[in-house]
Amino acid sequence: MTSSISGASTSTAATAAQTSPTVTAPGGNMGKDEFLQLLVTQMRNQDPMDPMKGEEFAAQLAQFSSLEQLIGIQDQLKTQGTLSQSLLGGMNAQSAMAALGHTVTAQGNQVVVPESGDASVTLDVGGNGGAAKLHVYDASGREVGTRDLGDLAAGRQTVELGSAASGLKPGAYTYKVEVADPKGQAVAVQTYTIGRVDGVLYGQDGPVLTSGGMKISLGTVVSVAQD
Repeated sequence: MTSSISGASTSTAATAAQTSPTVTAPGGNMGKDEFLQLLVTQMRNQDPMDPMKGEEFAAQLAQFSSLEQLIGIQDQLKTQGTLSQSLLGGMNAQSAMAALGHTVTAQGNQVVVPESGDASVTLDVGGNGGAAKLHVYDASGREVGTRDLGDLAAGRQTVELGSAASGLKPGAYTYKVEVADPKGQAVAVQTYTIGRVDGVLYGQDGPVLTSGGMKISLGTVVSVAQD
């Protein structure tokens, strides 16, 4: 009798090993269909001398129900995320079009040298301010002009390019302002790009404003002047 039961158990285990579905490795994703197949296979191949207890079966059904609910919530969140992205994209496009013809201030370091007259740059100086020097660079990153600005106080400052733009062709350039305190320590500086928007480009990263050869990402804009 004992031999017969042992043989049946061995045969059952072998059958379970052959028919059990592939289970996702730890850390992977198990869907509700895979979970249900695993539960059915377990019930079909359980040891007849020690069947699944009622509370174990109820617990597994509860796990299945929870899994199904979580998958449903995940699907809803994905749908909401897609709708939110579409809505945000539409709002950004509308904001970009509304900026046309207006002067924007954005975090950046671009400046346009005009055909006539002088150009200026705006920056926020941190700490207590200090001695400042302006550097101008061409499109290749080569320094093409410098100017000592003297001592700049802390806070928002606007300075002209002046001699730093001497001999430069009209067009878009980048700039940097270095500020050092009396001890020679560098002072934090936030530079800005300011320009009148004359066009809008659309790319993978969202709308990009154009101004006199400069490209300004909409996400860097901090203010729009209603001029």
